[in-house]
Amino acid sequence: MGSEKKQFWCGGADHVRPSRRDMLYVGMVGGLSLTLGKYFGMTGRLANAEQKFYESKEGVAKSVIHIFLPGGMAAQESWDPKPLAPIEYRGPLGTTPTKLSGEVFSELMKNSAQVADKITIVRSMTHGEAAHERGTHNMFTGYRPSPALQFPSMGSVVSEEFGSKNNMPPYVCIPAQPNTFAGSGYLSSAYGPFSLGSDPANGGFKVQDLNLPGGIDDNRFGRRKTMLEAVDAHF
Repeated sequence: MGSEKKQFWCGGADHVRPSRRDMLYVGMVGGLSLTLGKYFGMTGRLANAEQKFYESKEGVAKSVIHIFLPGGMAAQESWDPKPLAPIEYRGPLGTTPTKLSGEVFSELMKNSAQVADKITIVRSMTHGEAAHERGTHNMFTGYRPSPALQFPSMGSVVSEEFGSKNNMPPYVCIPAQPNTFAGSGYLSSAYGPFSLGSDPANGGFKVQDLNLPGGIDDNRFGRRKTMLEAVDAHF
């Protein structure tokens, strides 16, 4: 069998010459505001998309610090001062220039402005919830509240997917779990946050549950651990 000879549109090597059926199809969809140029552009992009392969690259960051500020400062008084907006929207504070051309922060954030080229400010993040509690749920879980399902927090999902690293808890809350939405939801409680139980800024700071209780020495603790392992193995 001989190879079939290909014909190309206008002599080019990228577009196959359309058949009579293709021309009738383009004429039909032309009534839907799809022109001949748009048709060939769409088919060309689809063909290229099937051939392209995008390599997946692991990000540089290995950890995330999520600072939750319930009732925190407003965006127009911090990262998004809106200097060109009316006074009702931009707030009473002035602005300070950053290391990025054309970008400004609140006048109270001069130090942050000096590292603006090393951070990413997301000013478009929002949610459609009218209540703070529902909005908090959305920010911790990525989902709207459901009466039938208790969603896990993003920290618990990371804990379940990646596990601990260097024998350290994968998900830590400081000083404690801030609300129910920061918990493990429908996942096992094993993926819940490890709470420090104390504020590192206070004097005499000590992480909870790292020392043995009073009257419990290493030998007694070892026996208790052995009993727990036996029970877990049996059940």
